[in-house]
Amino acid sequence: MRVVALVERKFGLAAIVLAVAAVLSAGVAIKASGIRPYGEQAILERIDHEDGILCEKFGFAVTAPQSADCMLALAELRQRHVELLVSYSWL
Repeated sequence: MRVVALVERKFGLAAIVLAVAAVLSAGVAIKASGIRPYGEQAILERIDHEDGILCEKFGFAVTAPQSADCMLALAELRQRHVELLVSYSWL
């Protein structure tokens, strides 16, 4: 009886370890492959489009070098906002 219980326990533990290893391996493989989450590309394109419109509204033509500076400044501002929200545990 005791031997059977130990063997069943080892199989259960082995199954759990294999499942965790499979999930971790899949996560690493997806991260390494460069696959982005569903919809991320569309979100990034929309942010880029809206930033371009806002910079144009401030008088920076899309072809002007200042437009790129404006878009970088907006990206930095968004990052600072995220960091601020995270620091207060709001995200």
